[in-house]
Amino acid sequence: MLFRQLTRRKITISGSVIILTTLLLFVTLGSCNVSYLTQAMAGHFRIMNSRKSILKILKTNYLDSNSNDKLKMVLDIHEFAIRELGLPDNKSYTVYSELKEQYPGWNVYCAPKFSVEPKTWCYPIAGCVVYHGYFKKEKAVEFSEKMENEDFDVYMAPFSAYSTLGWYNDPILSTHLRYDSINLAGLIIHELAHQQLYVSGDSQFSEGFAVTVERAGVLHWLESLGRADQMAEAIQRWDYEDERVEIILEARNHLNIIYQSNRDSISMSHEKDSTLHELQKVLNIDRRELNNAFFVPVSTYHSRVQEFQSILDSCKGNFREFYDRMENAK
Repeated sequence: MLFRQLTRRKITISGSVIILTTLLLFVTLGSCNVSYLTQAMAGHFRIMNSRKSILKILKTNYLDSNSNDKLKMVLDIHEFAIRELGLPDNKSYTVYSELKEQYPGWNVYCAPKFSVEPKTWCYPIAGCVVYHGYFKKEKAVEFSEKMENEDFDVYMAPFSAYSTLGWYNDPILSTHLRYDSINLAGLIIHELAHQQLYVSGDSQFSEGFAVTVERAGVLHWLESLGRADQMAEAIQRWDYEDERVEIILEARNHLNIIYQSNRDSISMSHEKDSTLHELQKVLNIDRRELNNAFFVPVSTYHSRVQEFQSILDSCKGNFREFYDRMENAK
C-alpha cells in the first residue's frame, strides 16, 4: 500500500493509508478520537466522490494531451498487471481523482526515545499498523506535537497513494500523472499487490510482499515493451535505494543493541546522538529528521524484501506460484 521515492540526497518512504469509512468503523473504533474519525471520513469521501472513469476522460479530452497519455499508460499497466501478473481484476486504477494538494495526506510514525520498535494503531480490516494517517497536514503536525510532548520520537512524511484494499475502486490521483513510467507502473502494481495479499497486523510482511511484486512486475512490464534501457534504469534505482536502506538498517540494529544493553539514559542518549550524527553524514540529510521513528517506514518496507525476492526467484518468475507460497507463509 505504499510507494517510495528515492533521491540522491535522501530516502523518503511514503505509505498509503487505509481508512475504511463504514458504520462498522464507529462501532469498532469507539475508543478512538472522534475528530480523527471525522477527518478520515471527510478525506476518504473527498477522494472517492471525485472519481471519474478514465475511459470517459479520454473520450472527452477533459485533460491535456500529456495527462491523457499518462492515463492511457495507467490502463495499459492495469491490464498487464491482471493478465500477466495475476493481480486482482477489478476497477481500481481505471478511475481518476483530481487533488488540489500536492499529496493526499501525511503519515505520522512514532517510537519511544530508547527503542526502535514502532508504536502501532489498530483498525478494522487493516489490523495494527505503524502509522497514524491524516488527510490534512496541519492535523498531522498537531498530532506529531502531541506525541512529542508524550516523549516519543516522531517522524512525519507525506503518503502518495491511497488504498482501501479493494473495498472501493481505488483511483489514480492527479498527482500520480507527474510520475515517470517506472514509478507509475510501480505504484499501480504495488497497490494491486496489497489487494492480492495483505496480512492484517503485519506491516513488514505486507509491505515486503508488495515491494517484491512491484519490482519484479515493473521489470516484466518493461521487458514486454522491449525497454531494456528503462529496465537497467529501474535496477540502478533499486540498487542505490538498497544500498541506502542497508546503511539505515545497520544503524537501526546498532541502536537496538544499545537500547537493549541496560545502560543508563545519559549513556544511551550519547550513543544515540553519535550514531545518528554519523548516519546524517553518510546520508547527507537534515539531522533533525533522524530519530528512532525515522527507521520505522524504512524497516517496514524493506526488511523482508530480500527474503521474499529469494522465494520469487525460486518460483522462476511464476507470480501465481509465488502468491500461493506467500499465502501459506503468512
